[in-house]
Amino acid sequence: MLRQRSKRTRWTIATAAVVGAALVVAACGGGGDSSSGGGGNGGDAAGTPTPGGELVYGLEAENSGGWCLPEGQLAISGIQVARSVYDTLTAPNADGDYVPYLAESVTPDAGYANWTITLRPNVKFSDGSPLTATVVKNNLDAYRGKYPTRKPLLFIFVLQNVKDVTVVDDLTLNVSTNTPWPSFPAFLHSSGRLGIMGQAQLDDPTTCDRNLIGTGPFKLKEWKPDDRLTVVKNPDYWRKDKNGVQLPYLDSITFKPYPDAQSRLNALQSGELTAGHYSGGEQIDALRTAKENGSLQELESQKYTELSYGLLNASKPPFSNKNARLALAYGLNRKTFNKAINLDVLTNASGPFAPGETGYLEDAGFPEY
Repeated sequence: MLRQRSKRTRWTIATAAVVGAALVVAACGGGGDSSSGGGGNGGDAAGTPTPGGELVYGLEAENSGGWCLPEGQLAISGIQVARSVYDTLTAPNADGDYVPYLAESVTPDAGYANWTITLRPNVKFSDGSPLTATVVKNNLDAYRGKYPTRKPLLFIFVLQNVKDVTVVDDLTLNVSTNTPWPSFPAFLHSSGRLGIMGQAQLDDPTTCDRNLIGTGPFKLKEWKPDDRLTVVKNPDYWRKDKNGVQLPYLDSITFKPYPDAQSRLNALQSGELTAGHYSGGEQIDALRTAKENGSLQELESQKYTELSYGLLNASKPPFSNKNARLALAYGLNRKTFNKAINLDVLTNASGPFAPGETGYLEDAGFPEY
């Protein structure tokens, strides 16, 4: 039984005295003119970006399981690293629509049960091997549990509606589904988790989790678990910005895990980090104060929100009894809780969807205190 007791969450990118760093993060993370392969919206508001430089980025946690993507269980920190090394076939644009990215086109038939994926030509993986329809088919088969060397955990359920994947030619493949699937392009992105790995990594029996081979803007230099992971510029990356400048702009990114939020904030304020990801109420309040005194640059967004909530075990007492669940709902003052824990920075939610999202209800019927 899910007891919705959630707060609408802000995410914050803050940079230590370097105005351009957040813009650079946005630019090398994709999401520009994906349909043409141009992309790169960094610099529109702050002048022309200057290529070069290093970024040290604070992560919320280490991804101890590595990046053998079909078998991965990536949370936000793992996804951030993955997106620097791997490209997905589709990606959301500025309007939240899923458009071709590593794919040149993703086209359904009239019934949305057969999809033709055409890949961009002349794309190479970081080991120099070419992106082909066969490699993509093998990746998709690995994600759905149909490739002999990989044993997927979560994606076997995510892609269970895929009936078959067949190669048409070097750059074209067809995906048939068991039932019509209009949202298939969104699942090809899967929040950035469904990256396309090089064939050598896909077939690696022992070091697939550490032998990162992608077509993304960066390639792996070193990974020292619980300390740092450094990626360096991929000179063969397929994307340029709208002015024809080769992406990525940065020479390298070093990701450093800080599971303790206060330690991550302290590292940013001391200059140990160039940028970081923050989402807690107390952290955001501190960042706002630092922004006001000029020591940090900060970008906040509530456009794409996440929710936190409490889970009750309704299979055993006391919460197998509906009245017990109602008693807890009626007896918890969520406004007081939010003020004490989150300094009223976050917003109490009535249901699982934020304003502006499909499914949002101003009043979802959650019991009032």
